[in-house]
Amino acid sequence: MTPILAAPLDPGNEEARRWAEDELSKNIYQPPEPSWWDEFSDRVWEWIADNILDLFGGSDTIRAIVIVLVILLVAGLAVLVIRRVRRIPRAPKTADTTATKVVLSGARSAKELRAEAETLYAAGDHDASVIAAVRALARRAIERDLLADEPSLTAHEVAVELASRFTAHGVELRSAADLFDAIAYGDRHAAAGSARAVLDLERAVSAAQPDAVDTSGPRRLAVPR
Repeated sequence: MTPILAAPLDPGNEEARRWAEDELSKNIYQPPEPSWWDEFSDRVWEWIADNILDLFGGSDTIRAIVIVLVILLVAGLAVLVIRRVRRIPRAPKTADTTATKVVLSGARSAKELRAEAETLYAAGDHDASVIAAVRALARRAIERDLLADEPSLTAHEVAVELASRFTAHGVELRSAADLFDAIAYGDRHAAAGSARAVLDLERAVSAAQPDAVDTSGPRRLAVPR
């Protein structure tokens, strides 16, 4: 059987032009839509051309210099903004804006600090409650002459020295100091149970009698009343 051959393609001029137009109208031949950045850049350059370059006349050299200066100015501003953002200190993670490594803050009494800690706990601010409770613990020890009133005291210094006077609470005191530091200048947040444990520790240590004085211990400790 002799195969039937397809008729050769031999369109006329009009048909060939129509085929070409149909082919070129396909998406693969169309330029991509400009992005928002392209449109923004075009508008910026149009504004520069209309408002800045025209001030310097038609000199291509001057125009080129102006364009370079504008680019350098924008780049310089971007660098300044980035540096400024990097230098901004991170705010504490707690409502107590005075939270730092140093335990003592101001001249408030242990009773006032304890009341503040309870109020913050009731309000659901467990981070600030822990900070206030540890400060109440330190302040009460100072009021009992168990610690010297030194503004530079840190939570761990307080914990170590009180642990030597209240050995039954040594582990809890160190845990409270760790939590204080993690909240005051770290990324940790206190759970309700942890905050309540620190409050209970403050009450227990305040009501307990210190162990016998160790004369070989740190000089900061004083004889209790």
